[in-house]
Amino acid sequence: MASVKILAGLLALALAGPLAAADDGGGRDRYRKALELYENGMYEEARTIFETLEGNALVDGYTVLCAVKLRSGDYEALMGEYERTYRSSVLTPEIRFENARILFDKGLYAEAALEFSKVDARVLPRASRPELAFDRAYCSFELGMADEAFRLFEALDGFPGSEYVAPSKYFRGVILYGRQNFSAAREFFSDAASDPRFRALSEFYLVDCEFNLHNYAYALEEGERIYAGAPEERRKRLARIISESALVLGDAEKARVYYEGFSKEDMNRNDFFYAGSVLYSVKDYRGAVENFSRITDRSDSLGQIASYHLGNSYLHIGNQVAAMESFRSAAEADFDARITEDALFNYAKLAFDLNKDTKGFNEYIARYSTGSRGVQIYGYMALAALYDKDYAGAVAAYDNIDELSPDMQNNYTKANFLRGEQLFANGSYRDAMPYYRATAYYLPKTDRLNQLARYRLAEAGFQTGRYADAGKEFTDLYNNSALDGLVQGAILPYNIGYCCFKQGLYADAAKWFDIYLATGNPLYREDALTRRADCDFGSKDYKSAVASYQAVLNEFYSPDKIYPYYQQALSYGLSGDKRRKVSVLSHVEEASAEAPMYDEACYELGRAKMDAGDNGGAVSSFSRLRETSADKTYRARATIGLGMAYRNASDYDKALECYKEVVATMPGSEYAEESMIAIESIYQRLGQPGKFLEYVEQNALGTPKTDAEREKMYFNTAEQLYLAGNYAETVTTVGKFLENYPGSADAPQAWFYLAESYRELGNKEKAVEAYARAMGSDTSYSFAEMSRLRYAELSFDLQRYQDAYSGYESLLNSTRMESNATAAKEGMMNSAYRCKDYEGAIAAAVLVEADGNTDEDGKLEARYIRAKSLLATSQRDEAMELFASLGSNPSTSRGAESQYLLIQNLFDTGDFAAVEQEVYEFSQSAGNQSYWLARAYLVLGDSFFERGMTDQARATYESVRDGYVPSGADDDIAEGVARRLARFDASTNE
Repeated sequence: MASVKILAGLLALALAGPLAAADDGGGRDRYRKALELYENGMYEEARTIFETLEGNALVDGYTVLCAVKLRSGDYEALMGEYERTYRSSVLTPEIRFENARILFDKGLYAEAALEFSKVDARVLPRASRPELAFDRAYCSFELGMADEAFRLFEALDGFPGSEYVAPSKYFRGVILYGRQNFSAAREFFSDAASDPRFRALSEFYLVDCEFNLHNYAYALEEGERIYAGAPEERRKRLARIISESALVLGDAEKARVYYEGFSKEDMNRNDFFYAGSVLYSVKDYRGAVENFSRITDRSDSLGQIASYHLGNSYLHIGNQVAAMESFRSAAEADFDARITEDALFNYAKLAFDLNKDTKGFNEYIARYSTGSRGVQIYGYMALAALYDKDYAGAVAAYDNIDELSPDMQNNYTKANFLRGEQLFANGSYRDAMPYYRATAYYLPKTDRLNQLARYRLAEAGFQTGRYADAGKEFTDLYNNSALDGLVQGAILPYNIGYCCFKQGLYADAAKWFDIYLATGNPLYREDALTRRADCDFGSKDYKSAVASYQAVLNEFYSPDKIYPYYQQALSYGLSGDKRRKVSVLSHVEEASAEAPMYDEACYELGRAKMDAGDNGGAVSSFSRLRETSADKTYRARATIGLGMAYRNASDYDKALECYKEVVATMPGSEYAEESMIAIESIYQRLGQPGKFLEYVEQNALGTPKTDAEREKMYFNTAEQLYLAGNYAETVTTVGKFLENYPGSADAPQAWFYLAESYRELGNKEKAVEAYARAMGSDTSYSFAEMSRLRYAELSFDLQRYQDAYSGYESLLNSTRMESNATAAKEGMMNSAYRCKDYEGAIAAAVLVEADGNTDEDGKLEARYIRAKSLLATSQRDEAMELFASLGSNPSTSRGAESQYLLIQNLFDTGDFAAVEQEVYEFSQSAGNQSYWLARAYLVLGDSFFERGMTDQARATYESVRDGYVPSGADDDIAEGVARRLARFDASTNE
């Protein structure tokens, strides 16, 4: 308490000093007058009086304060002089405060803050203290010292009623807004809005805070209320807030109206994103594409959303290619799991639709399994495969679906049947059987497709030697009156008879052939009559066989149809009627030498004449056969027959001449062995055994004695049959050789002969199996290399493309022939492409193009395969470059397809006007490529449809429908037109 009193006393003395000093001459009155003027803000008049008074700390201090208040030019000099003279006085804080205010007003906040920090508020007039607190806080605010500013602004809460309370709340709201603490900021702006000076700004920030707090209804309502009266700089932000709020609340049109109100200058990626979102919501997809596309970095969550919406926008404007790439970009990000999954699905679907690329679907299933969309994916792939007539692909897709819907099951059964038909038509019977079996499984036995499938299953079984199974299936169909009214139904007894016949069940076979013949069906009547006679022959009822074969001859006799009268002759012979045997066989003398069984019948006729004692007639028949037969083995047999006839007539010289001819022309064969035995016998009969030894020694001959020699002889005989083109006998003879000598050094070559014979006889499946055995031998053998080539070629024909690729690859790695190397590369390319190994096809196509032995057409084909494979792997740009090159000659098949694909690409990228121009140009140069031109016109119709030109679209579709002539059974133009017209009608009826 004492210290307070001392301080007060000192202050009184300090104040009294100047008054006392100025007492003389009225100085005290002038001082009071000046002080009164100062306190009333009349600083110039006050300064004038203060300057007349004798100087001291108070007088000079007020003089400085007047200068400062007036912002006179000398105030800074006066302040400096005052500070040097008095260092510190009771007026120093006020002087510094006023100087700080000047600095504050000049925006020199750092200098102002320093000055304010030197002012002790307690010595300032009470009225000035709120201003000091506010100015200090504001300086910190401007200097970025937000925490300090907030604390200083809080001090103003201690001055209720001050004009600085409202601004302090406003700026505290701004600080919290900057910290994105919108909830707390909102409270300060609400308080500040009660002051008219800060109402507009606070209401603006309140709208912004509510927007950031997702109170979109408030932001929209209040934003619209204050929008019209807001200054331009705030209106831009308000437009953005109102637009986004409206968009969130579902009012897209209002969102677009206000979107037009905010600035499009200096837009950043967030602005582009929002602009794209607004335009997307109001279905301005071109505008959305323009803005989303300008977001170059789409590697974050916002970029993922932009890519996803960009994909959808591209779809709406018809640019499916760009949409595919956008969805792929969205799928590569992983910020929003829902978007990632849906984008990957959309990408996969577009890649499949545009390029037939299945990798996207495979990736989707690998990542997400088949839980939610597996059925949709595989069902979609299956339908697309069905449209493309890729029935194997359709079946494979449906096989991945656990439970098929009725429609799927219907399509699945059809796809199985049609795939079976494709394989059956190419002789791939064994591979076709599972498809027919699956078709029958899913349908009731009364269903016509079930019956057809079972019929084909039985046929395939018959072709692969499963006669009992085939007969059982045919019999079941017959017993159930299946396929009634169809050719297949009419010939069921015939087929059952054949199955029995092949099993040696001749009595059963005869019964079924009789049933068939009784129907009067003419389709296989001749063969049925023949097989019916064969049943009697096989049952050794030769008299009945004679009559049965006569029935065939009565209806279908021709000298060139040798088999029935040959078999009848054998029947006569086996029943002891040698004369009738010769008589019947004599018909062959009227037959053509090219007629089937000509050699067999001529040979048998010679033997029959000889057996009947007509050696002269036998010589005539054997001579004729030797002169007319193209079969080396039958010429050898005929020559042996001549030897026998001459020997029977005791003309040993001619007999020896014949036998020696066979030994010379067929060395090492059974024919040579038989002739050697005959030669030895004749010399023995002539009592000249020495001549036989002399003959043997002179010709280095000998009859085979060891097992190895006999093995070689049998092989040679089989080889001669093959070389003579007698493939049926080759199959039998080689089969026996391989059965008896499976480990023979000649076995690989025997397998080759067997394979070649099967191929010539049209049995591709058995041929492939035999080639596979032959191709594994030493690669130095030419037949091994030929086996690899044939194995690959037939595997390709059988649509076993992976096996074909392996065969061609093996050939390429082992061949020493340039031509085979070229063929192997081309085969690898085609096989890889057919089994959808597109990477392998591309690699092989590069090899083909680089091969100097590839002709120009082969290079074009390689370029075509490479282009198609690039497209199938979604490498569209490279593919289109190649198609552009191939399409330069649109009058060829490859060129026309390439031109069509280029037009389709224009459609896929949404360039519909260019489609129209290119189709019209293509029509002038397509030549006779009507199929691809028709496909192009369908795309033109599609482009009209997409542009809303419905009349032109319908007219285009109908002109193709009415004017196009299908090129074959597989032509799909009519189907494509029907699909489009149905879609057209559905869309116009909506």
